[in-house]
Amino acid sequence: MANKTFRRIFNFTLLLFVFLISVYLFLHSSYFNIDKIYTTGLKQLSEEEILDFAEIVDGQNIFEIDNKSIARTIRVHHMVKDAQLIRHLPRTLEIKVEERQIWAIIPHNKEFLCIDDEGVVIDKKTTMDLSPYPLITLSKVLDKVNLGQVIDPEGILQIRQLWEMLSKTDQDFISDFHYNDKQELIIYSSNGTEIKVGNEDRLEEKASFIQEIIKLEKEFEQEGLEVLEYVDLRFKGQPVVKTKA
Repeated sequence: MANKTFRRIFNFTLLLFVFLISVYLFLHSSYFNIDKIYTTGLKQLSEEEILDFAEIVDGQNIFEIDNKSIARTIRVHHMVKDAQLIRHLPRTLEIKVEERQIWAIIPHNKEFLCIDDEGVVIDKKTTMDLSPYPLITLSKVLDKVNLGQVIDPEGILQIRQLWEMLSKTDQDFISDFHYNDKQELIIYSSNGTEIKVGNEDRLEEKASFIQEIIKLEKEFEQEGLEVLEYVDLRFKGQPVVKTKA
């Protein structure tokens, strides 16, 4: 009885081993060699640029591709925010790319640094239409800034969060943002009013005050008045308001 049980276990184990070996050999056979690679999500980059970064060639086995490693390599490109490799069996590989988009502009020396919403420099221009983007000035920027470099991520995050809390009409009434070396944010309205926002505390409350300030400024503008010099939102409670003499 024991011998029969042993033989059954042995036979089963042998069959399982043969099955697994067969599956392994099949998965690594030429049947799964890549014969098509394509990209999706590209608007600014070319497919050739992405394939050069990926360094994948036709004929590689689709299961031997290290998806995570190749995706990390592609994300090194300063215009790539995210990348994924998707297998379409048996022989097709898709590279799905999310490109970085210009979100804001930082004047720097005689150029404009185009950054995305994470503060990554994705382009440099000498002339451009600034109107579609928030304009940001910083107290400290390195003399030399490279593509792909991240500029003041904490300050950019604070500005982006405030920007997204405002309506489009209120956004249009903002001239520029200034993030100083004390890590405090100042907003300048199109009428020149200085709005001292301070740090990232109580952003929702500060955004509500900014909306009220802009509304008040628009009313003054309609009456041909320039009343406000600065509004200080840095401290809890009601804003400190300084009017022009």
